Amino acid sequence: MTVQDRGRLPISSKAIAEVVFLIILIWMLSGPISGMVLTVHTWASALFTKSAYKVESTKNLAKQLLEASNRIKTLEKQLADNQLELTRLRNESKDTEKLRAVLQLKSTLERNTVAADVITRNPDNWFQQVTIDKGALDHITIGSAVITADGVVGQVIGVSDNASVVRLLTDPDQKLGVLITRLRQPGVLSGRGKSPAVIDFIPVGTSVEVGDKVVCLGTGGVFPSGHPVGTVAGVRRDTDGTTLSIEIRLAENLLDLRQVLVVPPQDTLIR
Repeated sequence: MTVQDRGRLPISSKAIAEVVFLIILIWMLSGPISGMVLTVHTWASALFTKSAYKVESTKNLAKQLLEASNRIKTLEKQLADNQLELTRLRNESKDTEKLRAVLQLKSTLERNTVAADVITRNPDNWFQQVTIDKGALDHITIGSAVITADGVVGQVIGVSDNASVVRLLTDPDQKLGVLITRLRQPGVLSGRGKSPAVIDFIPVGTSVEVGDKVVCLGTGGVFPSGHPVGTVAGVRRDTDGTTLSIEIRLAENLLDLRQVLVVPPQDTLIR
């Protein structure tokens, strides 16, 4: 070995040692770095998967809510339709019962009568008049009484061939002779529109009580004697202090008339 070769050996050994040290260092560091990279990759992958799952779950939930909302709307419509049908059937049943009662009343009255339907009423005089579908061709005459099985309705004031106008008991111009049955106390009933009808000029000291029955007096030969009119709803003194004003709740609901019975005066014969 020459002197020159001996001088190069230490340098080469040193270089080799540095390379080996560098390799060892890289090898030692590569483990934690790769683990960290793997950890970051795993976290990112889990985060993406979780986000994707949440997005899909939200879409599914929104779809379920939309379907549920549509089902609710369908059920609500079905319920509304069923309620309308039930109301219609109830009204038909109510009309049938009223018609049956009118026909039964017709069979018990001694006078000839005509059953009729209420066809129109004017909003401007809702509490004064109605129009029925029977007229002169059905032998309806002015002055005929109009009643139902529940009570007095009013009186015919106008007649055409196929229709008649009825003035209701709620009209202030309609007067009716009545009797407070418990006391056998006669009086004259007058309409007051929306308010209860009244019997005026009953002497103070008359022991009228709320709930007393009121019927037709029937002395004029128009309205059937003893037919229901209403019940006493209130008693008060008039302003002069010498007479009573008796409020009467009518037996028939004049706001919901369907079928009525026309009763001609006793001196009128229907052929």
